[in-house]
Amino acid sequence: MIKVLKRLSLTQILLIALIVSASFLRLYNLKNSLSFQGDQGRDAMIVSQIFTKKDLVFIGPVTSVGNMYLGPLYYYFMLPFLWLSYPSPMGPVYAVAILGLITVWLVYRLGKELIGEKAALIATIFFTFTNTVIAYTRFSWNPNPTPFVSALMIYFTYKAWQKNPLYWVGVILSFAVLLQLHYLTLLSAGGAGIIWLISLYENWKKRNKSKNCSLQLKATLIGILILIFSFTPLILFDAKHDWLNANAFYNLIYQDRNFKTTTSGGFIDKLSKTAMETHGRGMHILFEISIGQERLLNTALLITVIAILGWLLIKNKKNKHWSGWIVISAYLITGIIGTSFYEHTIFDHYIAYLFPVTFWIYGIIIGFLITKGRLIGKLLGGAFLAYFLWFNLSNLPIYDLGWTIDDMKAVSNSIYNEIKPGEKYNLVLFSESRDLNAQNYRYFLTATDRPPLKEANRGEAETLVVINEDHLIENVADSPVYEIVVFPDKKPKKVFTAHDGPEIIIFSTREDR
Repeated sequence: MIKVLKRLSLTQILLIALIVSASFLRLYNLKNSLSFQGDQGRDAMIVSQIFTKKDLVFIGPVTSVGNMYLGPLYYYFMLPFLWLSYPSPMGPVYAVAILGLITVWLVYRLGKELIGEKAALIATIFFTFTNTVIAYTRFSWNPNPTPFVSALMIYFTYKAWQKNPLYWVGVILSFAVLLQLHYLTLLSAGGAGIIWLISLYENWKKRNKSKNCSLQLKATLIGILILIFSFTPLILFDAKHDWLNANAFYNLIYQDRNFKTTTSGGFIDKLSKTAMETHGRGMHILFEISIGQERLLNTALLITVIAILGWLLIKNKKNKHWSGWIVISAYLITGIIGTSFYEHTIFDHYIAYLFPVTFWIYGIIIGFLITKGRLIGKLLGGAFLAYFLWFNLSNLPIYDLGWTIDDMKAVSNSIYNEIKPGEKYNLVLFSESRDLNAQNYRYFLTATDRPPLKEANRGEAETLVVINEDHLIENVADSPVYEIVVFPDKKPKKVFTAHDGPEIIIFSTREDR
């Protein structure tokens, strides 16, 4: 072992240490710290029906804003892993964790070409230990693979500009995948579009000496055709359902005012509003995901990053990594500006596709401070790293949750034991998650021979099972929830506490209860 270590460079040893650390942070205690909420239960239910009922799906999850359906790609990503672990939902969870681990390596490997080895290694350190990044690799959800795909898209953009225009096919293919994971990744087209225009202009200037201009246009056309083909299931679904998705997208952009400013007044007022939002989005993307919401500190850091990055881009055009800086900056700028027009709350998973960008920027700036900033630069870079590690290592998302999937399964088994074969029943959940449909419990019961009614048949329910987590509702029968209001018998047939957890109330119209 010692002989092997002696053959390795310091960089290689550090990289191995980072991969080992990343493996621990993404895989340790995964089951007992798992977030298995309504979205995860719904996804697991839909995917399990593919191999248990041969029920293929042509649309993906519905978005929380805009009521649009994503493509079904993430469901088919989950499919082989859930099939292997079924009925446990852990298969896709491990798949996402391993994909997150691969992304750690990609931040270094792709970053070497984009920003240089030292800067890539610095970026990998931050990417490895950031709680926000870690958290989104420890459960199964459609936005979670976006950092992996966006890292490839950014790298392909760089290669298409600097090496071979055929890489534009890879850029558009990556973009097609991102659009099926989260709709806000649409903003990634802005960064790619800027570099595409620069590349086309450069190729056009040397058109008599090169065929790259024609090759770029052909590669783009091929990529667009692949993009359209990837959305064929959604297009067919839309055509059959009165263009539900297309209308929802139109309303999202033009009617619901999600992407346009509602500021009254003239152009100056609107410009001021956008500038203020840009400041907030810039802090969120660059610092809040890694060191929390410290407005004064983050504002100072944002100004520092803008000043140093601007100076590098303007004064260091001969640097061999200048093109990589430009590509990363294009994605960063369009991400910040694009989200500044979005008038709903921006959650961390909305900007997950920018995680590699954020930490490559860290690598560029801190690498510059350490290399060129003399003693003060080294002190500043070291102080930021120390503060970052203190903040993140003290809040790691690897510890037991109070309510685990084993607890949920035990409660589901308790409900199963109360249900008679052939009994038509529905579920309602009262919890802080606000998942009235009880999708997580519903998943476990769907995997049995006594599944709850499907959504289309819930009007046939003769028994209603209410799961009252943490006893949030005192008198369940008086609740205004539709399923309870319309149920004909409001007198509970049985009330009990399941697995030292939620209160279970059973209403029924059956005479044998």
